[in-house]
Amino acid sequence: MMKKIVAKASFVKGSPRKFRLVARSLENMSLEKAIIAARAIQKRTAGTLIDVLEQALGNAKNNFKLSPENLVVSSIIIGEGPRFKRQDVHAHGARFGGGVRHKKLSHITIELKEKNGK
Repeated sequence: MMKKIVAKASFVKGSPRKFRLVARSLENMSLEKAIIAARAIQKRTAGTLIDVLEQALGNAKNNFKLSPENLVVSSIIIGEGPRFKRQDVHAHGARFGGGVRHKKLSHITIELKEKNGK
């Protein structure tokens, strides 16, 4: 029976668009290769994805007694979280939001599955 291991991180600081840029390159890799590849990516969002990948690895070891060699990153879902509005103090005129900056948050869900034939 195929087991699915899930790890989640909610309300993570960073825009979903920037997280998806890194997440797309890590899907369908083995778990160990995905962690190594994420460490090589020079983006701030890669560090957060490494944390969630390691959380998924811990879930697999402790809750399901699975070895990391047999795991594949089946999907990485990046959802939009709430946006905080922050006022920029410089003059911006009446148009284009009047200096309102949106601080974006993301929800990350990583699913692992066992390799086929194991």
